[in-house]
Amino acid sequence: MPRITGPSEGPVAVTGAAGYIGAHVVKNLVEAGYAVRASVRDASRKDKTEFLLAMNASGAGSVEIFEADLLQATSGAYDEVCAGCSAVFHVAADLRTDPAYGAGSAQRTYDAIMDGTKGVLESCRKAGSVKRVMYTSSCAAVWGGWQGGADPSGHEFTEEDWGGHGTDERLWNVEKASYSKGKVDAEKYGYAWGEETGIDVVSNMPAHVLGPVLSKTQNNVWQQKIGRALSGHSGQDPSGGWIGLAFGQTIAALEGGAPGFLWNVIDVRDIGQAQRLMATSNVATNGSRYILGATDESGELTAQQMRAALSELYPNVAVCGDWQTPDTPDFWHGKCAKAIRELGLKTYPVLDTLRATGDSLVEFGVIEFAKK
Repeated sequence: MPRITGPSEGPVAVTGAAGYIGAHVVKNLVEAGYAVRASVRDASRKDKTEFLLAMNASGAGSVEIFEADLLQATSGAYDEVCAGCSAVFHVAADLRTDPAYGAGSAQRTYDAIMDGTKGVLESCRKAGSVKRVMYTSSCAAVWGGWQGGADPSGHEFTEEDWGGHGTDERLWNVEKASYSKGKVDAEKYGYAWGEETGIDVVSNMPAHVLGPVLSKTQNNVWQQKIGRALSGHSGQDPSGGWIGLAFGQTIAALEGGAPGFLWNVIDVRDIGQAQRLMATSNVATNGSRYILGATDESGELTAQQMRAALSELYPNVAVCGDWQTPDTPDFWHGKCAKAIRELGLKTYPVLDTLRATGDSLVEFGVIEFAKK
């Protein structure tokens, strides 16, 4: 189907709206005048909904909260959310970062990605009004698993690359790579579904997402690691990661191990903008993929460079305390050049992104700066 032309075509839906990326997608859409149906797992949790409802005052659009459980997607949980919508932004995933929902498992993570995507797409089909679905995949679907296969050092990844390339099947499975494999499988399922139904599925693959948090509940994954560094903690953190190995064991994508890799920074505000542009693009079509990673080399930082950048921004903060930053291997490289070229994406400079991350974590009382 063709692109949507804008807010006049009717409401749009965002799954996973309380999450870090989802909330910024909602915010960008509201500011652009869209009527947004913001889907969350538990609408009774004010910590997950009040900040979304406050966006009603932030732009020409509007926000309405809907409740839908990703794990019940194949049972029609998203039928009401999608009904009458012109476009759907499927952002929700089970990252196991909210202790209120238990520790989860590799199988649950995979099922939430695959069954969740199948269920959301079926709800879009039933709606009969949806023209385009924007799927939030991950750069794990581009370069995930390479540590178990071909050597990625110095390789410039593009949208033509797929996670799992050359990877031993003993590592590329649900137990060892539930997140990466799930994102690859869900993308490919979505494109085949799009061919069958005539509804475009367009994907974006975010890398290391930083920028302002909009709620205390969003202190997890990448931004949490920046917060720990600014709090003066050593590189090793409770999830098993460090400021160079940002994933650690936070999600199952890198289980099996990698000694570290370059930070590849994209601003969460850029992701919100990119997703809206994907919906209206007359270039994107079913099967289009967009890496949302560094704009240029300034956003590809070693552990040492990340520490130096934070120290430059916060000269009175003891970044990482007295911890000695280990060497960082030269991978993985991948940039958002296609999104800039085809979508007209305008990106934030990396230092602005890092400052917005740190300042917002302090503003919400999530961290305190470690003073020198």
